[in-house]
Amino acid sequence: MRSPAGVEDPISATFDLADRVAEMAPVVRRLYRYTAAILIAWIAIMAFVALIGLRDPWLTVLAILGLVAGVIALTLLRRTDRFFRSFVQRHRMIHLVRDADPVSRVPEGRTPIERLARYLAQSNERVERWLAENPGALQYRVTLPAGGRTVPFDLAIVRPGGALYRAVGTGDGGFAILARGGPEAPTLEDLRRLESDAAAAAARLPGRLVRVILLRARPVPLPEEVYEYAVGHPFEVRRGLSVGRVALQVITENPDGTYEFVPHVLGEP
Repeated sequence: MRSPAGVEDPISATFDLADRVAEMAPVVRRLYRYTAAILIAWIAIMAFVALIGLRDPWLTVLAILGLVAGVIALTLLRRTDRFFRSFVQRHRMIHLVRDADPVSRVPEGRTPIERLARYLAQSNERVERWLAENPGALQYRVTLPAGGRTVPFDLAIVRPGGALYRAVGTGDGGFAILARGGPEAPTLEDLRRLESDAAAAAARLPGRLVRVILLRARPVPLPEEVYEYAVGHPFEVRRGLSVGRVALQVITENPDGTYEFVPHVLGEP
């Protein structure tokens, strides 16, 4: 159905408006950093004035009021930044869903794990670029330390984060993907074991864990509780000051040469 002459398609107009707002993200981030720096300096100055002005009650009261106003303004600024980050993330996910190929083909490879590694590289530019520069970042049959024990994985792709992330858990976290071949009919216990092993290993990984995969070579109907657990149970991983949510995914090779994803993860390596 075509829109009447002189009338703009409202859906297209909504997406165009969202695109224009999302394009402002770098500018908004710079404004946020500048404003936050000014407010932090203001709070520090007011705290200093309040300390040195203890003999002058009026000056102390004004400094405390200025300090409270600065803290309130900084809190509101942080809330606004979180809202804008959420908007940009949702906009990005909408684009990913719109542009995603509805059919994911299984690439060539000798084993299911090798084919999965090639798919992960082909389907994400960050992974492809990192592996092209650092082929050794892709490891098969790796054993990772996990809190006084070791846990095995069939596939690990890790890009180390920055020094600040490795020290306190903030800043550039890089990324880490872990995969394990699973039974054709995995149980809830299989998923929970994989989740527990990955969460324990994540604390020792140099990169931020973003994706954990249980790979099946044949399509067998998943039990309902396994499906519900995979779809609705991303788990949390703590690293220093940060807490991340990690997608637990079951990927299945179909006989027609396509992948089936439970759930379908977009936007992550």
